[in-house]
Amino acid sequence: MLELKSRQLDQSEEETATEASEADLQQRVEELQRADRSLYNLMGMEVWAIAKTMDDIYPGFWHQFMENRRIACKQFMQEKRQAHRSQD
Repeated sequence: MLELKSRQLDQSEEETATEASEADLQQRVEELQRADRSLYNLMGMEVWAIAKTMDDIYPGFWHQFMENRRIACKQFMQEKRQAHRSQD
């Protein structure tokens, strides 16, 4: 039968393992942050490309899009304020 053996880490080994895992964790966080920024930038480019294409096809599209966005944001903020006031 297979016998499993384990041993306890001494203080220096434990500290080294903790430092390594903290460094790995920090590196992973930085990688995720870079990926998030890249995705955000890519999405912005895609939106701009679609809006530019639509504005070329339908002049005034971008202006109307931004006006609709402004109205939608204003309505959203009003609804949030009303919901917040009703909770108080």
